[in-house]
Amino acid sequence: MRKPNPYHLFKAYNKLKDSVILGVGANCGESLVRFWKLLKRLSCKNVIIATSPILKNPAFGYTEQPDFYNKIIWLKTRLGIADFWSFCAYLERYFGRERKRPFKNAPRTLDLDIIAFKGKHIILGDLEIPHRAWSERQSVWIPLTHCN
Repeated sequence: MRKPNPYHLFKAYNKLKDSVILGVGANCGESLVRFWKLLKRLSCKNVIIATSPILKNPAFGYTEQPDFYNKIIWLKTRLGIADFWSFCAYLERYFGRERKRPFKNAPRTLDLDIIAFKGKHIILGDLEIPHRAWSERQSVWIPLTHCN
């Protein structure tokens, strides 16, 4: 069964066939400052179309940690999926994310999730697009609906 299409939440979704929806989250250190720096880094290789307001959400999974800040970034890229995924991993490392976490759902300096990529359905190793849990997370669908 196909996953729901996150592009349908946008009023002009038929114009989004070549765009990307990126979910951003963080709950360690100066998350809000990091979000602004992330936008600057992202805009070096991509065109930022819109961003959602930043939401503060309680952690899920492991709840004994600070709340998360979340936002959605809608952008256009010339990169293919493998290069874009690699670029996102680079940005997470650049902003201090450890790939090996002490436990599942541990606090993070930056978490980038590719929610949707150019309207495609992709399974590439651990990468699944649309993101497998996007529609279950308020931290994604609430900002997504405010990103028009």
